[in-house]
Amino acid sequence: MKKPDIDSSWTIFLDRDGVINKKIENDYVKRWDDFSFTNKALLAIAALSKRFPKILVVTNQRGVGKGLMTEDELITIHENMRKKVDEESGRIDKIYY
Repeated sequence: MKKPDIDSSWTIFLDRDGVINKKIENDYVKRWDDFSFTNKALLAIAALSKRFPKILVVTNQRGVGKGLMTEDELITIHENMRKKVDEESGRIDKIYY
């Protein structure tokens, strides 16, 4: 099967909770110890990194809005997530929350 052509101007947008990491029902990922990648997420991001020129994560973080965690705690989670993705030959170019 032929892979579809990917235009060099394309960007792929990924959600975080439930896509990259396992969603915690009735709670939030509030620290890195709560974060767990979904099955094969790292492999998928590595594969997407070879095909798409830009990979963005867009995530709604109500835990910050509700004061259950700080923005600094969120940034630490994202830094650790990106580090792990990088270690597995993947890439996340930017995270918006």
